[in-house]
Amino acid sequence: MHIARILEASVERFPGHTALAYEDRRWSFAEWYSRVRRFAQALSDLGVRPSDRVAFYVTTSENSVTTYFGCQVLGAVAVPLNFRLSPNEAAFIIRDSGARVLVYGRHLTDNTLKIADQARSVHDFICCAYDAENVPEGHHHFETLAEQTADRNEPRPIPAGTDLSALVYTSGTTGRPKGVIHTHANDVAIAMNCVMEYGLKHTDTALHIAPLYHVGGMQAYFLPHLMVGGTNVVLGRYEAEKTLETIAAERITTLFAVPTQIQEMLFHPRFREIDTGSLRLITTGGAAIASATMQRVIDEFCPNIFNGYGMTEASLTLVLHPEDALRKLGSCGRPTLISECRVIDPAPDAAPSAIVPTGSVGQLIVRGPQAMTGYWNNPFETSKKLRAGWIYTGDLFSKDEDGFYFFHGRADDMILSGGENIYPREVEEILYRCPGVQEATVIGLPDDKWGQIVAAYVVVSDRNLTAERIDAFCRASEDLAAYKRPKRYTFLDALPTNPSGKVLRRELLAAAAAADAAA
Repeated sequence: MHIARILEASVERFPGHTALAYEDRRWSFAEWYSRVRRFAQALSDLGVRPSDRVAFYVTTSENSVTTYFGCQVLGAVAVPLNFRLSPNEAAFIIRDSGARVLVYGRHLTDNTLKIADQARSVHDFICCAYDAENVPEGHHHFETLAEQTADRNEPRPIPAGTDLSALVYTSGTTGRPKGVIHTHANDVAIAMNCVMEYGLKHTDTALHIAPLYHVGGMQAYFLPHLMVGGTNVVLGRYEAEKTLETIAAERITTLFAVPTQIQEMLFHPRFREIDTGSLRLITTGGAAIASATMQRVIDEFCPNIFNGYGMTEASLTLVLHPEDALRKLGSCGRPTLISECRVIDPAPDAAPSAIVPTGSVGQLIVRGPQAMTGYWNNPFETSKKLRAGWIYTGDLFSKDEDGFYFFHGRADDMILSGGENIYPREVEEILYRCPGVQEATVIGLPDDKWGQIVAAYVVVSDRNLTAERIDAFCRASEDLAAYKRPKRYTFLDALPTNPSGKVLRRELLAAAAAADAAA
């Protein structure tokens, strides 16, 4: 099976069922498939051939999914770009991928004109403006191509499982973004994995507030619902109130949201007056949820919440099922049906066989059919990440006696204080237990005496909560050694995160360094 076949199969089974809803437009499977095929034909008319790369620099919208599936029908390779990237950042990815066409959002026109001067591989630009009159000279109009191109039903080569379906670039948190190679076999495996683990059904209606340039949004959420013939509702921009209203209006049954978004909705003043009773499951990941908040999610929002762990290189590797949500709070769950996981010695050169004892912290390595085959044009980074068939995640985990995996942070985030290793997640778990703490993260800051000290950044739901009260709570905890207690507290309105909900510790480090320099 390949990606286009997933769409074709749902068209054959459910032609009149709503496949996609965006703003005030709705398409049945038959209608949307015709639109996707017309857009694929338009790309072909522009000279795009199988294996050519097509980049899209578009907000979460119908345009992004139609472009992605148009590429799959044609046999081209989709290259989704984070629409928040600056022109220079986007231009790097376009040059690296060698994209032949760039589809861009109307609000990104100025950025795209700057990109055009730096990305000479792009021969054609397609603008997603509402009106063709607002398209820059020499550029194409998305809506015109998708609606007025004649589908000549040209024969298309059937992709092999090893053929590329997408290049999904990492966020670049440790340097330049790297293009993760996704094959058709990888992405079909991701979709089937999610269908099985979440128990998705044809009657499900999914709400998309996660970016569709991200694996978590497209391959691990949109594609699985498409596979079962469900309905995908795309919300262009996340806002807590708008999301709650959409859940009620569309009778949403499944929602993927990061913990920050879940908490924003729970604490929204209108939460209790909006009917969210249609929800049968929520999937989340990327950060911890406090036990009190988790209990509220189960009691007031949705009884079934899944906490997943994955990465661009190997999506949905671990999942915590609803029946274990409170019993194993803080865990990322156990390996999914298609995943194999080990916790090995954290040394950079450790072999896959160097498994650490139960309860010990080490590096997580994973393998399975969803795992990438490498980084695009980057054999050096590939050799570091992919060894003997295993993905070396760079994430620190432990496994308990029941086989549940617990995240302790990135290996690079480990704090070394007074010669002792401190894992950020173990401190954060205690902070989350403190009444009045809504979100928390910790980093290591330089210290002349200890080498590093633990510094906590906290978002509170109780404005009367002080650093002294939090410190007293930590002192009273029997689960946190004295040397692991935060020595500095900073209160924030929100933690800096990337679109997948992961806290951007580098921004906190940079802010702390700037503040110390100014002092």
